[in-house]
Amino acid sequence: MKNLLIRTSVLFIFTSFLFGCYSIPIEGFKPVNSEGDTLLFYIAQKDNKSQKLNDKLLVLIQGSGRESISSRFGWSAKGIQMGYDVLFMEKFAFDDSAKFEATNCRERRINDVNFILNYVKKNIYNNKLKDILIFADSEGGEIAPEITCENNLVKKLIVIGNGGMPGPEKIKILFEKEKKLKYLGFLTLSGIKNSEDIDSLLTEIKNNPSTEKRFLGLTYKYWNSYIFYDVDSYYDKLTIPVLLIIGEKDMNVPCESVSYLKDKYKGKNNYTCHIISDLNHNLVDSKGNKRFQNVLKEYVIPWLEKSPD
Repeated sequence: MKNLLIRTSVLFIFTSFLFGCYSIPIEGFKPVNSEGDTLLFYIAQKDNKSQKLNDKLLVLIQGSGRESISSRFGWSAKGIQMGYDVLFMEKFAFDDSAKFEATNCRERRINDVNFILNYVKKNIYNNKLKDILIFADSEGGEIAPEITCENNLVKKLIVIGNGGMPGPEKIKILFEKEKKLKYLGFLTLSGIKNSEDIDSLLTEIKNNPSTEKRFLGLTYKYWNSYIFYDVDSYYDKLTIPVLLIIGEKDMNVPCESVSYLKDKYKGKNNYTCHIISDLNHNLVDSKGNKRFQNVLKEYVIPWLEKSPD
């Protein structure tokens, strides 16, 4: 049964116009992988004392930050209301900056997520799960298609703040936007002045995936693993319902990465793409209003309710 190493006795209370009011028990687990690394994840359940196992699981895959996933525990309320248990995964070494920097890359994240998913299916749900919904944002949206392709229990995929298109092309589009809008974005502030600087940087990252050298605060090893990664090859394989949402004013990931997929898969009815005007990467509008809950209410939840089980 459960290999439980942490169990919270706190009931998390959430109140909002969208989620309603819920008391949600959350349990923590610390399995050890084949390399001897301890991974930490949490499961939120409507009733974790019930002997009846749920067969639906919502999996949240967060972006590139090193903050604890516990800041997102409130996201479980709507998932539980819709009949899902909710899985929260901490990034490996999120609480150890040196170890995190040395290990942070796409391959590590995918391996850790797959390990936890397999552990959960076997040891928590006794291989009785039937339906996994993946909700991924930003960096999480870059790895979610591959994870989905490797797991036939994933029945729906939601990606916010990311899309397809080769990494170098995304970077060049963002730089051209910064120049056109005279916007002091990440690329401009890093000292890049022209397309030749971008080409030189990309060549260096590709040829020297070091943990010693950095770009935008992250190691070349990290960037190498994402920039030259072919996420489109996994989108090509997906036949399940896929929802992609991005802000039109996103200056971290170009909205063109979603319009690119919208055009590419216009003949496939399993893709739904939304580019929302006046929202940035964090789904904040030009007046500073946070619109995440609005996006859930107006786009995500209606899509979930209409998508086939």
